[in-house]
Amino acid sequence: MIRVLLALALVPLTAVPAAAAPAKCPAGLWKMSGYQAKGVSSVYDTALTSKGGAGARLKIAGSVFTWDFKSAAKIVTSGRTNGVKISESALYRRVLRHKVMAKSGKFTTKRGSATGTALVKTVTTRPEKAKRLQKVAPLVRNETATIIPTGKVAYACTAHGLHFRRTIKLDAHGGRDITDWWFTR
Repeated sequence: MIRVLLALALVPLTAVPAAAAPAKCPAGLWKMSGYQAKGVSSVYDTALTSKGGAGARLKIAGSVFTWDFKSAAKIVTSGRTNGVKISESALYRRVLRHKVMAKSGKFTTKRGSATGTALVKTVTTRPEKAKRLQKVAPLVRNETATIIPTGKVAYACTAHGLHFRRTIKLDAHGGRDITDWWFTR
């Protein structure tokens, strides 16, 4: 998805503060109500936004996340990076599993544990037209940009709502990539 931004994101990850959630709070079945990623950097002339993904299901059981994308909506990305206009959509299908390590309101995906049949079909219309169909697990293992949260991710939850947030510092002048995932029971 935001491959160009991800290439720039080889700098350290910084998690945003989140209220420490009870250890069992996120366990169970969740339905994604929204996903949004915003990347902004004046240094790299970047302003990108990705939105969508509603309908994806997430099952959290112990340290295992299982994603079911059967009913997930497309994720649409638009904006610019390095002055080049970007426009693409990504549609996820099938199932992906991975392990996480969680502590004090934050979790980290164990990227090497990603398995499953999940696929992503990406259609790019800008800067040039292209279509790709890729397996998601290898993308997660290589930390290529996907809807799957990687890096250090803050979380907060209530009985009926779950929120993930990841912030990546892009440059020393305030450039940030902020990604949010929202879920309901």
